[in-house]
Amino acid sequence: MKYSKYLILPVSILSVLILAGCGNNSTSSTASPDKTENATKKIVIKGHNFKGVHHGDGTSKDPDYKYSMYFGKDNHFVQDIISSNGFAGRFTERGTYEISKSGDITMNIVSVTEERFDSDAALSNGSAPISIVQREGSTLNAAEDHAIKIKNKQTYLLGTVNKVKLYQTDKQTVNYRKHYQSEMSKYNNSYGKFSNHGFTSNGMDTPMNAIAFKGSNFIWRYGYQDEDADKDSAVMAVFEGTYSYDSSSQIMTLNINRQSNAYYGNLMSLSGFEYQKSGGPLAGKTLKLRYSNNDLTLVGASFKSWKMEDNYPDDASQSQPKYDDYANSYSVSTFGSQMHKASESDSNNSEFSSAEEFRDYIISTGQLDGDEDAWKAYDGSFGIEKGDKYTVTDSDDTDPQDTYEVSAIYSLYYDNTVTYHVIIYGTNGKIYMGNPVGILRLVDPEED
Repeated sequence: MKYSKYLILPVSILSVLILAGCGNNSTSSTASPDKTENATKKIVIKGHNFKGVHHGDGTSKDPDYKYSMYFGKDNHFVQDIISSNGFAGRFTERGTYEISKSGDITMNIVSVTEERFDSDAALSNGSAPISIVQREGSTLNAAEDHAIKIKNKQTYLLGTVNKVKLYQTDKQTVNYRKHYQSEMSKYNNSYGKFSNHGFTSNGMDTPMNAIAFKGSNFIWRYGYQDEDADKDSAVMAVFEGTYSYDSSSQIMTLNINRQSNAYYGNLMSLSGFEYQKSGGPLAGKTLKLRYSNNDLTLVGASFKSWKMEDNYPDDASQSQPKYDDYANSYSVSTFGSQMHKASESDSNNSEFSSAEEFRDYIISTGQLDGDEDAWKAYDGSFGIEKGDKYTVTDSDDTDPQDTYEVSAIYSLYYDNTVTYHVIIYGTNGKIYMGNPVGILRLVDPEED
């Protein structure tokens, strides 16, 4: 017979999936009474509290359970079940009960509060739950909307399925309504500021970097490119999990449950699920963000990120992106399955299939001033390598300040023993010309 966190039946469908099948009956489900309590004294049910412990095997299917129950004199009961060592959760129930002539008890649940926590430590420290759900009336599931039988063994109560012994105690069971209100307050204080809100980076490329929240869950579509690096050096990845927020330090901790590999290439191409190379995951088990003035900033990480802003902090309906939209489009599994590597010819949106084709195009535009024979497509001479990086500028200034590096897809070189110039077709789809030891300048053959 399988154990359950209930004395007879699971508390919820979720617990059926996670907690059912908890092994066979054993003495580990028996809790000894306090030394100050008399185990031989006949118990009194009405108006008294009871407690018991089930020791599981430390797995999610068979965690430990601490039971606390109170049977009111008005035939109403409260049961509080704390799960740990395999599954960090709490299940608090209230309902009505009847005592038969034999002293056995029949309980009927009216309302259930189900909570989940990040860890056993968070649960024992009184931290906010990462999820909290209340069910009552017609929303009770089949396992909850069912009579629970407890045997009266005169000196203790016995669950009829998992054989947990419940002994009378002076320790008070929680008040159901006060407990629910307290836990909801913790939850709202921790997650109400962020749930259903989205934070995004602003600018030409930076909308590719955004995080969305729902309840205690997050999904982050991470995109970044160093402004001083090659335009082809952008990186993109996806992180998913739960989060907690410490209002005193204004630090949000992201607990990463799933993350994609890192993909590198042109940022715009990455947003279209096309990459040039891939690497392992970027993050460990956690990341930290600092919240200030509606902004989230990555702190203490081994990689960089743009700042993200909530443009509608007071209106969740307007805040973007939405968690459900991101979960459908950019979940780790969806993101990974859609990413594909660009082929040699079409990577970086190349318009040319070879260096010779690039040379023919340049000749057709009249850029070589009748000196076509002196311009050669790259053939390995002069140390030029396909993929070499060059310092370039899009500016017409004599002394341009806005230079950056670009890798060449195709190169043409000119050498008459006096001057040495190159024309490159860059990975950003632009054409540059100049001395390779200096700054190459943007050219637009179609406009000349």
